[in-house]
Amino acid sequence: MGYEPLAVPTALRTGEIISVGGTVQPRAFALKVDKGRIHTFTCTAQGFEVCQVQFQGETAGEPAFVEQEGRTTRVHFRVTDDQGAAAIVTALPAGSTGTFQYSLAEREDDHGLDVASATRLIPGEAPVQGLLQAGPDTDTFVFDVAAGHVIQVRCAGAFTSDIHSRLFGPDGQELLSSRAPTGQRFQATLTGRHAFALSGYQHTAIPYTCGVEDVGADDHGDSPDTATVLPEASSIPLKGTLEHGGDQDVFTFLARAGHAYALRCDTPAFGPCRDARVLTRRSENLLFPVGVARDAWLQVRVEGAGEWGAYALTLLELGMDQGTGAQDAVHILGDVQLTGYLTPSGDVDFFRFDAAAGHVYSLEADGASVEAVHLEAPGSSLTRYDIAKVHHFMVDADGPVLVRVFGPLAQYRLDVREVGVDDHAGTAMNATDLGAALSATGVLNASTDVDWFALTLEARPHALSRMSLDTKFDLFEADGVTPIPWDAASGAWVPRVAGRHLLRADMFGRFQGPDAYRVELLPR
Repeated sequence: MGYEPLAVPTALRTGEIISVGGTVQPRAFALKVDKGRIHTFTCTAQGFEVCQVQFQGETAGEPAFVEQEGRTTRVHFRVTDDQGAAAIVTALPAGSTGTFQYSLAEREDDHGLDVASATRLIPGEAPVQGLLQAGPDTDTFVFDVAAGHVIQVRCAGAFTSDIHSRLFGPDGQELLSSRAPTGQRFQATLTGRHAFALSGYQHTAIPYTCGVEDVGADDHGDSPDTATVLPEASSIPLKGTLEHGGDQDVFTFLARAGHAYALRCDTPAFGPCRDARVLTRRSENLLFPVGVARDAWLQVRVEGAGEWGAYALTLLELGMDQGTGAQDAVHILGDVQLTGYLTPSGDVDFFRFDAAAGHVYSLEADGASVEAVHLEAPGSSLTRYDIAKVHHFMVDADGPVLVRVFGPLAQYRLDVREVGVDDHAGTAMNATDLGAALSATGVLNASTDVDWFALTLEARPHALSRMSLDTKFDLFEADGVTPIPWDAASGAWVPRVAGRHLLRADMFGRFQGPDAYRVELLPR
């Protein structure tokens, strides 16, 4: 079987399928075609019912598409190498012979396959109509755009996932690609002619329209060097538009040492607004609230991440640092509630509070850790062993207390208030005299609270009856120093002499909050 060579275009010719020695001889054609172009081999049966065309050629997974219209068979194909293709024609029904007509041509199309034959689109003008034909087809469009402008390419049609769109810059580099395209936005980095191609392989033709819109130049730069510079103020609005899904807008501001900053999203329905970040000049992400140890230029970045649209943000200066130590601690008066910020990382805030002897104070820092210390003895904590969320502290003498707030980067709410007065003296010298009574009640108000009682005991064993959570009790002789031994065997204290003794109540283990107690000594 020989192959008749056909070049493009081959006008309509007549051939014949014959039988030799009782064997029907098919007709074979060698198709000389250009790779990447779409061609059509047409066969119209005359002396039999219909042509059966067997196609041979490399099409890279895009098989030849066969259309049947009456006695005419059309094979549309696109080869991907320089070897061309082949078509072998047999007659149906099998065993039939007779004449047929055939031809080879580049497939007619409404829009070109490549840039050279593409249809030009004018930004802003009405969309053009097109038809992606059944089988393999590619429609290409070109348009001119200036660097820095954002372009919207819109196509409308019943596209399937088999349809692929590709966008190319003036240098031929692919900029975007997608499946089932309806719209693409991009910012041109080069001035010149851009190309947009729709291609696919489908079993039915798809009508569509495509148009181009020049959205305009980008409103904000996309790097620290081209960023919009913000003024210094306590509240700065940041407004803009992400013109395409890959757009990012950058603002820069001078952050002052010891000041805290945060972002508020004023268009919360827009994802890129909610996800806006503050970064260093080196693009290191900073957690909120933001702060710096030294004055520094920071950037606010709003990124499209596939979305585009308008947004509104506010850069807030939250205030200055609340003291760095005892020397510049913020002085607070009376009951106080205030908001503070631990920033930058590792920051510690200090406040000074004038406490009165014997008064009990509560202390809480919601969002951070807190402790109270003697201003004149910073190593002596007034809230040691206090594990409650709300701490309590007291002092033996009037004087300043240093409140220290610390922890991870955070916003916190500090609450300091007076909650009462100590019920019993904290020294043996000023012990509460129980007279003839052998029972007492009280409250340990803080982890450092100590209550003393004076009572008269006989020289015989005294058992202990108590009701408390964490309070422990110790018995001393009248000097308040010499302990009365506890006899484990009898479960009692055994005073050596009758007379005045001192009972001390203080904390046992960790302090979980004010502990009300009742204690009684039972003579035996």
